[in-house]
Amino acid sequence: MTKFLLSIFFLVGHFAFGQSADSINKIVFSYGKSHNSWGDPGIYGRGEVIELLKTTSGDFKISRHFTTTESAGNDGKTFSKDTTQLSTKTLKIINKGKIQSWLTQLNTNKENFTVAFIKPKLTIPTKKEILQVAKKYDKLWMLTDSDFDREDKADARKGINEMKKFVGLDSFLIFKRPTIEYDMVVIDSYNGLRVLTIQNNDTTEYRCQFFQPLGQPVICYHHKNYMKGLKVFNLEANTSTQKLLPKSSMINKVLDLNNIKEEYIKWYLDKRL
Repeated sequence: MTKFLLSIFFLVGHFAFGQSADSINKIVFSYGKSHNSWGDPGIYGRGEVIELLKTTSGDFKISRHFTTTESAGNDGKTFSKDTTQLSTKTLKIINKGKIQSWLTQLNTNKENFTVAFIKPKLTIPTKKEILQVAKKYDKLWMLTDSDFDREDKADARKGINEMKKFVGLDSFLIFKRPTIEYDMVVIDSYNGLRVLTIQNNDTTEYRCQFFQPLGQPVICYHHKNYMKGLKVFNLEANTSTQKLLPKSSMINKVLDLNNIKEEYIKWYLDKRL
């Protein structure tokens, strides 16, 4: 994967611009994760779309929910896209107050990429999870090598216990905090969420990409003006969005703050063990 940074300046205020739930008719969440297939057979992309429509009472309901899978055939040159429609009949109505709270978070900057905000929302990693991450990054030997002497084994046990307690999480968050001065561009893969809020003939678009920790920051484009984006840094945009969507959805899962645990474990193994 090739990455480079573009130095793009975005105006940032405490409150970017206001939107009212009363003025919005439709909301569309569209998530996709894909990479260049490079001629290899198999799945190279997955996506999900969730649409919310306003009801006659002014509240909202999920009116459409589907997932997509993009694949290359055995020859690596034949491509297909499969769509699976999911039922929305049993999903609850979403109170417009939740929609308004969500809109507020999407448009408000908050300094909450912090231990105080994140740690209470994290589940404790199990030893199995820690070992799986270590194996993924070829560091399993650091925790399980049978040739360790007594002191090394004690250090490995200490490391696992400290990771369970998120020791050093404050330093990790300072190290990983995304910048708002630069915009990351990835040219041969995609992992992003786009949200459209539609009111009559006007559309506001929000974008975030998950090559950055937890998809931060969110870039807002008003009136489809893609030359002028407003960056909003606020992890409550993640948690408030999750309250609107099915827990089993791809979008809900990719927004979960627990996704930062894998990066924390890798960082701990690199920097502290």
